[in-house]
Amino acid sequence: MLDVHLPHKLHGFWEFLLHLFTISVGLLIATQIESCVEWRHHVHLAEEARMELRAEIVNNLKELKEHQPEIKTFRQRNDTDLAILQLIQQHQKVPKEQLGQFGVSTGSVFLSDTAWKTAQTTGALVYMPYEEAKEYASIYQAQSKLLALEEKPDEEFRAMVGLMAKFHMHHIGDLTADQAGDYAESLGRMRAQMAEADTQLQNTIEKSSAFLEHRKARPELETNVN
Repeated sequence: MLDVHLPHKLHGFWEFLLHLFTISVGLLIATQIESCVEWRHHVHLAEEARMELRAEIVNNLKELKEHQPEIKTFRQRNDTDLAILQLIQQHQKVPKEQLGQFGVSTGSVFLSDTAWKTAQTTGALVYMPYEEAKEYASIYQAQSKLLALEEKPDEEFRAMVGLMAKFHMHHIGDLTADQAGDYAESLGRMRAQMAEADTQLQNTIEKSSAFLEHRKARPELETNVN
């Protein structure tokens, strides 16, 4: 807050005008200096946010790529389990070695969004160009969607554990045809959910890669459950 005092008693109208002009110029300079300091603070805040966001996207992309072979393995096991359950439903004998391959499993990727939340809290995004902030939002929205999709197979997995308890199942070969049908229905839902999560995983990788490579992201893939 600026505090302005008259230096001495003014003599005449022109001296008053001169003093008023001097005060006005001084206030204008002080205001511009304050605005410049504030602008520099905003620039620094945005630049710091950029560095943190980029580092977080790089680390998350590494996690996403490492998760790719895992989700592929989960889907392959899912198909194997469904094939075994289909044989049981058809009252066919399942080879012992094939029964040994049965094992429902699922998994999730762990992604950080600390830099994104911090940028929102501090208001750093406001001081970035609109298109840049929009690109960050698109990346983190894709990550959030992926995490939400990967929760669904986990829920289905817990439901199947409940079925195991309900059927008092100690071995997959102990299932009746009807029980195998109930199990296959739940496993089929998991199959569709994992296919959707796999597609979203690839789309999320593409968005992050395009950002880091300074290029436009390719069109999003559509889910193929087959």
